[in-house]
Amino acid sequence: MNETGAAISDRTAHAEFPSTQWSKVLHAGAGGSTVSFAALEDLCQAYWPPLYSFLRRQGQSPPDAEDLVQGFLARVLAREDLAQVGPEKGRFRTFLLTSLRNFVIKQALRDKALKRGGGKVTIPINTEEAERLCGPDLTADSPEAAFDRRFAQAVVTRAFAALREEHRARGKEEFFATLAPFLDGAEPEGYDAAAAKLGLALGTVAVTIHRMRSRLRELLRAEVRQLCTSAAEEEQEMKHLLEVWSR
Repeated sequence: MNETGAAISDRTAHAEFPSTQWSKVLHAGAGGSTVSFAALEDLCQAYWPPLYSFLRRQGQSPPDAEDLVQGFLARVLAREDLAQVGPEKGRFRTFLLTSLRNFVIKQALRDKALKRGGGKVTIPINTEEAERLCGPDLTADSPEAAFDRRFAQAVVTRAFAALREEHRARGKEEFFATLAPFLDGAEPEGYDAAAAKLGLALGTVAVTIHRMRSRLRELLRAEVRQLCTSAAEEEQEMKHLLEVWSR
C-alpha cells in the first residue's frame, strides 16, 4: 500500500470541485430531495462499520452497539441531524463521529424501539458480520483510532469493489481474482505462478499489475472525493487516510 499512498498524495487537486454525494446531502439540508436521500442512504450503508467499531471500543456490548448505530442512522436518514451541520462538521467522517457522540449522550439504551426508527431503518446491520469486521479495531489505542481505522478500511473496500466491478463488466473476473492479491504492494514473488495461470508473459503480468494499482489509486481518490465538499478537504482527507492506513 506504500506505493499506492505515495502516488495518491502526489496528485494535484482539481481546480473546480465537482458536486459529490456528501455535498448534495449538505446542500439539500433537512428538506432534502430524492437524489440527496439516495446519496445519504448509500453513504450510511457503506460507512456504518466505523460507527460500530467506535462504540465497541468504547465498551458497548454488541447488542447495545447495534441498537445505537441503528438508532443513529434512523435519525440521520430522517434528516434530524443535518440541520445542525456546520463548517466544523463539513467532512462526512467528522460529521459521523461528532453526531454519533451527541446521539449517544442524548439517547437512553432502554429506548431501543424508538432508536430503531419504529422498524423503518433501511440500513441493516448483521451483528455477526459487524463483530468480524471490527474485531481488529478493539485493540486500537482509543475509540477514535478504531473509528479511523475502520473508516479507512471502508474507503479502500469501496475502491477495491469498484475495480473488481470494472473487470467483471469486461468479463475478466478470473483475471482480477488472480492479480488482486498483488495490489497492496506485495513483492512479486508469485508473479510466475500468476503468469502461468493466466497464460501471460511475466513482463505482461508486471505491467498489468502496475496499471491496476494506478487505477486503484484513481478509484481511492474518487471515493474520498465523494465524502468532501472542496479540493482542500479532499487533499486533507487523502493525507489522513494514508496516515491511518499505513499504521
